[in-house]
Amino acid sequence: MKIGLYPMVADVMHVGHIIAIEEAKKHCDYLIVALYCTPHRKTPVQTIYERYMQLRGVKWIDEIIPYGDEDDACTMISSLQYDVYFLGEDYKNKTWEGSDILNRLGKEIYFLPRQHSLSSSDLKHKIINQYMATQSDTKTGETA
Repeated sequence: MKIGLYPMVADVMHVGHIIAIEEAKKHCDYLIVALYCTPHRKTPVQTIYERYMQLRGVKWIDEIIPYGDEDDACTMISSLQYDVYFLGEDYKNKTWEGSDILNRLGKEIYFLPRQHSLSSSDLKHKIINQYMATQSDTKTGETA
């Protein structure tokens, strides 16, 4: 059985995440999503509980393992039993936490293609902009 490991923040969950998860599952029999609880480069809008429950509802995910920081990520990458590590193709020419460990262990790394322009950051901005527009409309007395 081929086991895959896919780390993600999953905040705010959108169709791009689902496409990536489905693609990852096509390349393994058992998919573990490693849920990054406290990423240092971003502050999640959703709680860890909300993100966990959304991921739990995705049919292509077999297991979810939360992790807290880069040290946890390195421990997880070193100690879990898996065959292939998934990342988005935007990481292809970058160094990320644990990349040296994956290379040392000789793990297969599969870069998931991103054939869409969806992003959590864009979704968050759209939500903020729509909210601000409704607040502006409310102040001027307009209704939708």
